[in-house]
Amino acid sequence: MRYKAMLMAGALALAAAIPGAIRAADKAASAAPGKPAASRVVLLGTGGGPIARVGRSQPANLLQVGGKTYLIDIGDGTPRQLARAGVALSAVDAVFVTHLHFDHTAGIMGFLALDWQARRRTPVIFYGPPGTRGLVDNTLHALGSGEAIFRPQLPDLPAMASVFSGQDWEVTAAREVFRDAGVTVRAVENSHYGTMHLDPAEHGINRSYSYRFDMADHSVVFTGDTGPSRAVEDLARGADVLVSEIIDIDAIIAGLKRRQQATGVDQQPLIDHMVEEHLTPENVGRMAAAAGVKTLVLSHFATPPGIETFDRKAMLAAIRKHYRGRVIFGADLTEI
Repeated sequence: MRYKAMLMAGALALAAAIPGAIRAADKAASAAPGKPAASRVVLLGTGGGPIARVGRSQPANLLQVGGKTYLIDIGDGTPRQLARAGVALSAVDAVFVTHLHFDHTAGIMGFLALDWQARRRTPVIFYGPPGTRGLVDNTLHALGSGEAIFRPQLPDLPAMASVFSGQDWEVTAAREVFRDAGVTVRAVENSHYGTMHLDPAEHGINRSYSYRFDMADHSVVFTGDTGPSRAVEDLARGADVLVSEIIDIDAIIAGLKRRQQATGVDQQPLIDHMVEEHLTPENVGRMAAAAGVKTLVLSHFATPPGIETFDRKAMLAAIRKHYRGRVIFGADLTEI
């Protein structure tokens, strides 16, 4: 009872800090750790970009189907957000990484360390683009010193590497990448890396994915980071829920131009990336309408560093030029 009271107190504090979040926070506080709901999506982190923010954790999503728990992205702060959502780290069955930008992967080290020390026994695999396997292996190597320090105190724990592994693949068309009794997962490459020209010999083949989770009676699509993309539109066709990134493009461009004036460093490549490889409100509306999704959930709010507000009415008006369905402005711990 005391534990539940503490969770409720934290949830109410969150609601005071983030308008509109009280309903999601109350639901998260009432969920008992290790006992997932029959089916739910929880937005664990809704801040866009590799930026430490006051009001939003970095990108991460939770999907629970029956007794299974999946993470989609694992930005910094994810272990704490799982605790706030009433989910034990050991309950996570698989992790799906959309791409390898820091804001979508920086929580991996904390998750591995804390989950191992909490005595994980069932292995968890990280699925993602080329480079995912190396990212997990390198993180395990970096944690080796801590593992050696704790080993004498925790002799019953298995080797950390035995319960975590990374699996990567290449996707050029929508295809199935995972299946179990409750869910089928398909991935498609999106347009988030369209203007980038990285050295394949040094960085590998850089890909960014969107995922669709089909269950017995409903479907959820996570865009990850993407610009306008026919492939993502096709992947999302007829989905019940589309969880989409969104960018305040005018504010972002203004901030980058100020940076260029102050530093003399050309910001046009980054401006091009923001314009072409993220989704403006109008582009989000076009995608949701073309795909015929029932509910649009906005997350990964990309605003300039130090700015955490945006014009919600203007953003919604731009979406409504194309999409007439249900729109949810997500906050950390919003539950669908």
